[in-house]
Amino acid sequence: MRLSRWLEAQEVGIAARWYQELRSASAQVGEEGDALLKRVADQMVSLIPGCFGEGRETGLEVWQSAAHLYGSLAFRRGLAAGEVVEELQLLRNVILRTFLLGAPPGGGGDGLRNGIPPLDLLTLNRVLDLAVSRASIAYVDDLFFAHLQGSGVSEGITSEWVEEMDRQLEGFRMESGRKPRR
Repeated sequence: MRLSRWLEAQEVGIAARWYQELRSASAQVGEEGDALLKRVADQMVSLIPGCFGEGRETGLEVWQSAAHLYGSLAFRRGLAAGEVVEELQLLRNVILRTFLLGAPPGGGGDGLRNGIPPLDLLTLNRVLDLAVSRASIAYVDDLFFAHLQGSGVSEGITSEWVEEMDRQLEGFRMESGRKPRR
């Protein structure tokens, strides 16, 4: 699928732009939190191409799990419920801007952005919508359990939590069949 190949080719640029927009839109979270946010942005963007073509069922499951983890991270970062949605909308905007204004996918041809069918763009939109819903659900779940079991306030980003998140992200990457990053 052309869109999947295009997403893979644009992965580093999309992740870097999304991270920059996340940093611009949110308050300081500290050096460790910034590094984690960068890794999460890189890992999440790397999972999107797996949601298309052969193996997309596994790719979608992994994507939804990663989005759930992103919602938990948003809660731990102290974001408001709507901010996790806004952050994922930033990702959608970065992808669409790159698609519409960046280098054409495929390097030539005709039709919508060199032969990528509109149906693929609708599928991409659905994939990003899944992330918004899963992240929102995770955020609300974490908020509910924090109120039910504790003070109602996030514990923040602890080193143990960072290690667990990194382990899960690497597991998602392996499960999706993607090569380890750097």
